[in-house]
Amino acid sequence: MREQTNAQTVPDEAPRRLIDGAISIELSPDQVRDFRPSQAILPAGSRVFLTHLTGKPLGAQIEAARTLIEMGYVPVPHLGAKNFESVKDYVRQIETHGRNGVTDALFVGGNPLTSSGPLREAAELLAHPILSSAGIRTAFIGGYPEGHPSISKDALRDATMRKLSLCHGKGLSPHIVSQFAFDGRSMANWAKELQAEHPDLPVRLGLAGVTSLPKLIKFAVMCGIGPSLAALRRSGAGLFNVLADKDPGDVIKGIEASYPSPFGPLDIHFFPFGGWQKTLDWIETARLT
Repeated sequence: MREQTNAQTVPDEAPRRLIDGAISIELSPDQVRDFRPSQAILPAGSRVFLTHLTGKPLGAQIEAARTLIEMGYVPVPHLGAKNFESVKDYVRQIETHGRNGVTDALFVGGNPLTSSGPLREAAELLAHPILSSAGIRTAFIGGYPEGHPSISKDALRDATMRKLSLCHGKGLSPHIVSQFAFDGRSMANWAKELQAEHPDLPVRLGLAGVTSLPKLIKFAVMCGIGPSLAALRRSGAGLFNVLADKDPGDVIKGIEASYPSPFGPLDIHFFPFGGWQKTLDWIETARLT
């Protein structure tokens, strides 16, 4: 049994350097056309998540995933339940990705507050029989270190339990990828609680990449980030700090301080709101320090 360590405990072992581990990054399908990262920073075999936004053509995601495979990366297309106009569209998307060699996908409810389509939740996607034969082997599930603005903590826990059960029933390997936040210690504690209940469950903690403070606040408000947003705003006191880009270094340090190795499988996932190149450049510099 693993020994659990709370945020106030100083571990005997130095915490892992998450920045040196297996990182993943998120792109829109349109960004893939110009995506030519250094293999030294993002080596072949790394996961690249592809967004699924309302109104964007499904074919663009399919083409982007095919391009990433040709480049040697592992595409992880988002599949947003509320973004599909029909169950047939969802089945077609899964089948096409599978024929192209896609093995990983992120299953989420989707962005629209209201939807006229038949699908509403990630669990409905995971329950569909198409997943038994479509080639998807790894199912990413969304996580919320700071909770969800419209879903209670108990309801989130029950939903996660149901989705994990559906994955196991379909022979899928479940992974968690979290919403981004700005309090590394609370993110680490959330991951530890989750892995204490589900040992060996792989977790990727979401981090905002190198981005200006106004843009970070904008996306945080859009995504319902609450408790750690105040800390982000405080860090921008003064004109220079407002104008300067923010990097996730302090958040990573907070995670490492509260999540000593080897509690469970933990990696980090970047949302590059300020552009993928800027974030990958920062990662390269951070690995040298």
